[in-house]
Amino acid sequence: MDADSPRRTALREYADVLVSRLRLPPLPARHRVRELLADHPGCLAAAVADTTTRCVVGVRERTGAVWFVRPGQGKSDASLPPHALVSVVHAWLVSGGSSRALRRVAPMQPR
Repeated sequence: MDADSPRRTALREYADVLVSRLRLPPLPARHRVRELLADHPGCLAAAVADTTTRCVVGVRERTGAVWFVRPGQGKSDASLPPHALVSVVHAWLVSGGSSRALRRVAPMQPR
């Protein structure tokens, strides 16, 4: 769900995934991810695009701690958009994957 939209704000508290449309420098992007997860206790994963053309993704662990996952860098310059990246991370987690085992997410390169 769009974390910054002024519409449908009541639905945000039920979102499993939040994505901010704001592009922030890396450190403020990490703070924004922490803020989104803290403000929305039902949210499992949040993403904020950063100004380095990358994305910061944070996940909430069962303990409440926040763990960050970095997008991968493939051989091409193509990067995953924040909503796609955080969706992959969310799918990994709900299928039983460990947040600590997921270190990088990178698009597959065609052969």
